[in-house]
Amino acid sequence: MLWRRRAAVGVGAVLVLVGGSLVVPAEAVPLGPTDCPAPVPIRSITTGMTGTGYTVVKGSTPEPFTVEVLGVLTDGLGVGRDMVVIKVADLPDHHVVDQGGGIWAGMSGSPVYVDGQLLGAVSYGPTLAPSPIGGLTPAEDMVKILDYANPATAAKPSATPAAPVTVTLPKKLRTGLADRAVVAAPRGALRQLPTPLSVSGLTSRRIDRLQSDAARAGRSYVAYPGSSHQAPAAIGSAARPVPGGNFVAALSYGDVTFAGIGTTTAVCGDQALAFGHPLQYTGPATYGANDADVLTIVKDDTLGSFKMANITTDFGTVDQDRLAGIRAQLGAVPSSADVTVTVKNLDTGKSRVGHTRVVDQPTLPAVTAYAIWGDYDAVFDEYGDGHATTSWTIDGTRAGGVPFSVSRSNQFADLYGVTDEPAIEAADAADSLVNNDYEAVHITGVTFSSAVSTVYRQLHVTKVEASVNGGKYTTKALRLKVGDKLKVRVSKRPYRGTTTTTTTLSLTVPKKARGMSGDLTATGADSFRQSSDSGNSSCLLSAEGCGDSTEGSLDKVIKSITSPARNDDLIVALDVEADSTSASSQTKKVARQPYTITGSKSLEVSVKR
Repeated sequence: MLWRRRAAVGVGAVLVLVGGSLVVPAEAVPLGPTDCPAPVPIRSITTGMTGTGYTVVKGSTPEPFTVEVLGVLTDGLGVGRDMVVIKVADLPDHHVVDQGGGIWAGMSGSPVYVDGQLLGAVSYGPTLAPSPIGGLTPAEDMVKILDYANPATAAKPSATPAAPVTVTLPKKLRTGLADRAVVAAPRGALRQLPTPLSVSGLTSRRIDRLQSDAARAGRSYVAYPGSSHQAPAAIGSAARPVPGGNFVAALSYGDVTFAGIGTTTAVCGDQALAFGHPLQYTGPATYGANDADVLTIVKDDTLGSFKMANITTDFGTVDQDRLAGIRAQLGAVPSSADVTVTVKNLDTGKSRVGHTRVVDQPTLPAVTAYAIWGDYDAVFDEYGDGHATTSWTIDGTRAGGVPFSVSRSNQFADLYGVTDEPAIEAADAADSLVNNDYEAVHITGVTFSSAVSTVYRQLHVTKVEASVNGGKYTTKALRLKVGDKLKVRVSKRPYRGTTTTTTTLSLTVPKKARGMSGDLTATGADSFRQSSDSGNSSCLLSAEGCGDSTEGSLDKVIKSITSPARNDDLIVALDVEADSTSASSQTKKVARQPYTITGSKSLEVSVKR
């Protein structure tokens, strides 16, 4: 990649020679951002070097701030990756640093120039409280990303957790900072600046959950409510980022827009660099690239200040997500998968069809869950008890571009948050497909439909009785022989109801059960859901995903998604095993119930030799 040096001409600067010394008036505007500036060689960066940085604090126009180099930490960001420790300060009439009380989230990627050359991008800040002391990713490392091959498709993310880098300042450097200005010395280590994540279509409760999920998954986000933006169908030729201007890496568009907000570092030809650190550290990537309009810098002395902005003009596609920053191909429209959600409220008759376009396949499972929750909250309009029926289909392609489709329907009942589990089930299925170990899968669409009501409907197993070869029903232990015909009668009572209903199923004792003992059990399938950790959604954002992929093939993964009993299934099973060996036998029958069913009752059984 050829970088050209721009002449060091200040924009609006007035240079005055006084007594043989060059004086720059305090009100002069420093050298402005340029396309394709030459990078300052890392070996040339020295303590005391000063430069000018640019970022946006309101709207879309970059504003300058001053930067002083305090030192270089060799291998501070990794082997062969140095960090430049800097101090930032405001210029007269330009309040950039003061907006957040120090370096703030969203400054990531802010270019810093020295004599017309690009020193690097502001990308790291203090971990405990706002401070003007931070870290800069050298431009020499960032420009190398421009020469990376352009991937045809995004690769599966690395199994290494995308935890933000934390750099501990050496004692000597920290002492020097404290000697100069106590207020300027960070009270913790320097850490990758969090990425402000603009999220549309979600209530504050869901955004709080997203923030918690991201933290548990090692994602460094500051989630806040933002506006939606539709996925681009085409990108205008005039749509180009500006160095020092806003830069958005969008994971999804539409109803639920996930958009990481930062700053453009450099633009060269049809490529742009931003952030100065990774977003998700996936290597090859597919994100949308956009401009933004900054509303304000939210000042927070406790959790850290951040840039709040709305996503605007489409730039292209982010195709690289690396340690030194992210790269965009300008003008390229990102591919996307449509998540369509239809929800109807049976109590009020209100319904909605929502559309979210997901451009980042690894994030699709998480976005699926939040898109479903967004429409549930809009239509159900409460977080509480109730009953829901669901059906969904996931379409995509597998190895060789062969199409596949996976579908499932179910019922859910919950006394606290009936809308939680339906979204998790569909999202978990998408996660199992995207993160399977056997074939490359690309999801092209998710269609989800649900009807929900505040009426809590559920059955509970209260008794199990058995009749052997037409005899009387009993609740006592059974002595059986191979070939015996069993009729199993299961009693069920509805929630807060008094009327008991029964279901009868038939089983035959199989030959392989000879000489074994165990239980004859009637179980409501919803008991399995309630006893599991199926409510955990943080794994949907992790690099590894949620499943263990032990099924053995993609076909078996698909079977593991579609074959489990529904929550409204009653399962009667004869489970026996031998005392002296590992041999076992299971015979079961399933009966669909009108509502979800929980509880379990059993009888002891033994089979004669």
